[in-house]
Amino acid sequence: MPAPASISRRQFLTGSAGHVERSPFAARPPGVTAQSVSACTRCGKCADACPENILLIGKSGVELAPQAGECTFCGACAQVCPEPVFQSSFDMAHGVRIGEGCLAKAGIACMTCRDVCPESAIRMEPRMGGPFLPRLDAEACTSCGACIGPCPADAIEAFEISDEKEEVHV
Repeated sequence: MPAPASISRRQFLTGSAGHVERSPFAARPPGVTAQSVSACTRCGKCADACPENILLIGKSGVELAPQAGECTFCGACAQVCPEPVFQSSFDMAHGVRIGEGCLAKAGIACMTCRDVCPESAIRMEPRMGGPFLPRLDAEACTSCGACIGPCPADAIEAFEISDEKEEVHV
């Protein structure tokens, strides 16, 4: 008889059994745009300088790994970069959204995202007959990624901000 498959708590709760579909979008650190990342030589100095250890060097250059932790906007990455990768505007070129896999949407009480958000950008709204639902305030959200890794359902993701106005509230 084959050994039982080992799955994580997150995989069990979401029913994903290890298969999570993700968009090919790679979040970038603050100040890095789709255009400026082309100047990245992939030297790794920014990743080495990051005190949060959330930067990695991907195929197209420096990437942010929000599932590994939160960006504190310290600027260490920009200070050591020898190329014009980091722009003067130290904003994120991505947004954050809470997807349909959210446990609260499935009727399971969870407030993890609200609890870990350093900007209090996620509030819980009451609803009849079920647990409170998370509401993301796009104006208050810095897209730091603090909510992405701790989400037990893997329901929060970064998305590339386009010229079109995208709705980021749940």
